[in-house]
Amino acid sequence: MSATGARLAGLAMLVAVAILATPERAEAHTRTQEVTNVVSALTTEPEIDGVSWTVHTGGLLITAENRTDAVLVVRGYDGEPYLRIGPQGVERNRRSPTTYLNDERFTARTGRDVADRAPAMPTDVDPDAEPEWVAHRDEPVATWHDHRTHWMSPAPPRFVEASPVSRAAMRMRLVGPIGVAGSDAGVFATWEVPAELDGRPAGVTGELAWQDPPPMWPWLLAALVLTTPAVAGWRRLDSDLMVRPAAVVVATVAVVNGVHLVDDVLAWPTPVVDELFGVLHTATFLAAGLGGAVWAWSVTGGRRLALGIASGALLYHQGVVHLPMLAASQFPTVWPPQLVRLTVALGIMQALWVGVVLLRTARAGDRVATTVPEQPPATAADADRHPSMRP
Repeated sequence: MSATGARLAGLAMLVAVAILATPERAEAHTRTQEVTNVVSALTTEPEIDGVSWTVHTGGLLITAENRTDAVLVVRGYDGEPYLRIGPQGVERNRRSPTTYLNDERFTARTGRDVADRAPAMPTDVDPDAEPEWVAHRDEPVATWHDHRTHWMSPAPPRFVEASPVSRAAMRMRLVGPIGVAGSDAGVFATWEVPAELDGRPAGVTGELAWQDPPPMWPWLLAALVLTTPAVAGWRRLDSDLMVRPAAVVVATVAVVNGVHLVDDVLAWPTPVVDELFGVLHTATFLAAGLGGAVWAWSVTGGRRLALGIASGALLYHQGVVHLPMLAASQFPTVWPPQLVRLTVALGIMQALWVGVVLLRTARAGDRVATTVPEQPPATAADADRHPSMRP
């Protein structure tokens, strides 16, 4: 790559990082805000062909789908008509307090009690008024945030013990309720979302249960062992060649962490723009990891720097940013949770071995520099014997 090309590539990377690393966007795409130890699950749902309900991780979102010819009416917090789902698509009642209360993650459950405090709530909102329906989407599928289906506090229930670090993360809204309940884990609340289809009950009921996370250390230990080949070049005398095994490990970790790209699109219902941003954000750091590893393997100059950048990109984005997934039992993913936990641990532990390799190569380079014998200055006799040495 030419000097101009290198400068352009560096500038492009700086711009990408500046855009993608904004705190709001970084939190939005990693799905860590949905990480929690609260399980929200359906207990009963209507046995009606064409009608289905889905509760997403932790109960923060719920989806209702109606493929029948009738209209499914979902009731709000005060029993008022809130949504209409049917052949015409999805419509929301503009005069329902639930329409506005659901824009906030944590607020009171009863619309009538807090209507004056809800954000941007029009003055004519009234759960007893005649509904005023507004088209929301064309497909007969609605996904919304419902306060009835999740734990209504950023802090865990009283029977849960949380470490100071966990509590700080919850206060900053970086994660959902986490902690350890021990023997008190299990079902601690029930919920209901009422609905009717052509006059007959079609709502759902569910429950909230606390599930402690599995221990973190087995995943870190497994990742430590799996990334050990990074130091396979330990005994090589050539410091450039020492980094090659580590480059292979970093490249492998980058490829394995591609599971997050799939989750960015499929694991959590989000607008298309947010999904695209999530993919771009994840792809940027994975490209830095994979590209730096390839450079460290194949290009002579700057191998150690390229390896360090690659490892650092994976450590930050695939390890530190997703670290809450090692400390929680529930998080959005389409993969087996064990695979996701392992990828996060790999993102962390590969950096440990790469650090060892870089330290080793630095010391090896210093030893080579001090052991190369100094060449004596050429004499006139040497110049006569070797014309190439003549000035």
